[in-house]
Amino acid sequence: ALNGLADIFQIDTLWPLIQKIEEISGQEYVGNKETTRSTRIVADHLRTATMIMGDDKNIAPSNVDQGYVVRRLIRRAVRHGRLLGIKENFCSRVAEEVIKIFTEIYPEVKRNQEFILNEIAKEESKFRNTIEQGIKHFNNVTMEQCSNKTISGKEAFDLYQSYGFPIEMT
Repeated sequence: ALNGLADIFQIDTLWPLIQKIEEISGQEYVGNKETTRSTRIVADHLRTATMIMGDDKNIAPSNVDQGYVVRRLIRRAVRHGRLLGIKENFCSRVAEEVIKIFTEIYPEVKRNQEFILNEIAKEESKFRNTIEQGIKHFNNVTMEQCSNKTISGKEAFDLYQSYGFPIEMT
C-alpha cells in the first residue's frame, strides 16, 4: 500500500521472480486467474525453498523435518510450472533470481548458491520422473475404469504412496 501497489507480488523482492516466470513460461502474469495464481505459487514457493536451503545449515529436500517442507515447496512449484506450460526444468533459473535479490541482505544465500541450485535441480528432475511414471500408471488405471471416469480411493492412495503422484493431480 505504501508503494502504491495493488498487488503484493509487485514488490521489489517478488516482481523480478514474476518476470522470470513470465519469460520462462511465455504466460502473462495478469493473463487470467489460473495463470496469476500459478505464477504466484511458483514465485512464493521457490523463494521460500531457496531461502531455507540458503541457510548455513544446508537443508536439502528430503523425507524428514525441514527437508520435507523444502521438498513439498519445490514439488508444488513444479506442478504449477506445468500448469503454466513449462515443460523443461526451470526452478534453478528462478532460484538464481532469488539469490540475486537477497545476496546483499543474506550473504549466506550467495555463499550456498551452488548447493541451492544443485539440490533444486536434482529435486525437480526427480519429481518430473515421478510425475511421468505416475501419469502412465494413472492412464492405465483410468483406461481400466473409463466407463465412469473415476478411480477408487485405494488407487488414488496407491498413486500417491507408490509413485509420489500428488493427490491434486489425481
